[in-house]
Amino acid sequence: MLTAELVRARRRGGELKLTALDAKGVAQAQELAAALLELARRHVGRSRDELEEVCDAVVGGAKDRKLAAGLRKLVYDRCDFAEDATIDPVELRREVHASARAAWLALAPEPATTPAAESSPEPATESSAEPSTTPATESATTPAPEPTIEPTIESSTGPSAGPDSASALLGQVRFNRHAVLAQVAAARALDVATIEASLYADLRGAQLLRGVEPTTPQALVEAYELAQAQAVLLRAVRVTVQVESAVPGAYRTLFRKLKFLRLLTTIHPRAEGGYLLEIDGPFSLFESATRYGLALALALPAIRELDRWQLSADVRWGNDRQPLTCRLEGRGTPGQEPLLSDELAALIAATVQTGTAWQVQPATAVLELTGVGVCVPDLVFRHPERGVEVFVEVLGYWSRAAVWKRVELVQQGLRQRIVFAVGQHLRVSEAALEAELPGALYVYKRTLSARALLERIEQVAAQPG
Repeated sequence: MLTAELVRARRRGGELKLTALDAKGVAQAQELAAALLELARRHVGRSRDELEEVCDAVVGGAKDRKLAAGLRKLVYDRCDFAEDATIDPVELRREVHASARAAWLALAPEPATTPAAESSPEPATESSAEPSTTPATESATTPAPEPTIEPTIESSTGPSAGPDSASALLGQVRFNRHAVLAQVAAARALDVATIEASLYADLRGAQLLRGVEPTTPQALVEAYELAQAQAVLLRAVRVTVQVESAVPGAYRTLFRKLKFLRLLTTIHPRAEGGYLLEIDGPFSLFESATRYGLALALALPAIRELDRWQLSADVRWGNDRQPLTCRLEGRGTPGQEPLLSDELAALIAATVQTGTAWQVQPATAVLELTGVGVCVPDLVFRHPERGVEVFVEVLGYWSRAAVWKRVELVQQGLRQRIVFAVGQHLRVSEAALEAELPGALYVYKRTLSARALLERIEQVAAQPG
């Protein structure tokens, strides 16, 4: 996915217009994509830094550098980078640093002793004419630490230099780095080159390229144009979408996808056909904005699968976050059915384990109350003996406003029996729906309880539908 700074767009009045690729631009983009993909494939087994260096050269030489940089980002997204885990770099650095410290200590000369100290073993007293500047006897007699690495010493005084020149020599000592690495390598039964390569293998640039996801230059350019629109949605405050389809099942597929992504969506049927979707954008939230923005971007491919769609996004663009409107539209072809979320799959499994007579499966219905609104349940519970069905919609990540809209649906006369599962963090009371209505609220803390939900289902099943 692209970031905002990689989007090719221009501001015109109060609108943000994406710069589409013409035929010449598509050809140029495919040529760049082919070059970048080939470089990635050739660098399998090499470091991220090596790949980035050659790709930077391609981007720097391109006529449209922003286009090239965007394609490079998408190529990197399709690369599998991993750290070489054969040696723990943190432990290795600790070992090398310990050996290096010992080597530095070994370079220090032994403390010199003065003639006065040698002739008189007695410590200096207050009656001495001059206090001794010689280190204490203990320091003078304490042996220097055993050198662990033979240092290299360079001196202009030559090899005959005596003890008095030790201080002068200390400033000219050259630390032998290779000797330190060789010592660590020997202890680990490895060669110095392996130690050198593994020392900072946990840095991002040192990650190794394990493989590249199969794709073509044409597919990468198509993904680039989609990614531009997705990057705009990351800056959205509010998004409205008009969708039309000749196949009713396409609506259910889209609505289930929006619910799977936990997007804050309000659905309105349109008199002329189709639906109007109002979706909160990430810039309208106070927390989890990044994660929510990615979810909104992932919804765009599902929207594009409808027969006809028109999207309008109110965005905050640029460093100054200027309020702008971005409009997109198009036609598409139906895609695959979305999968159930892990939360719903776990709830279904837990319900079956209770041994209840209620049968549960994903819901396919869209419940609508004319003039009030629409809701898209997640599950439907059916009792084979009593012939009763109860829908369930999970609103754990949604807003309080969405919950009150569901409450209004039931209060205004929604005919189907339904239970709304609401996260406790939304601060909604189960008493908001009266017991005699064909709807109920189930407020849960962190995890949905199948048994608690079945109690609410039994409560609703007793009401006339």
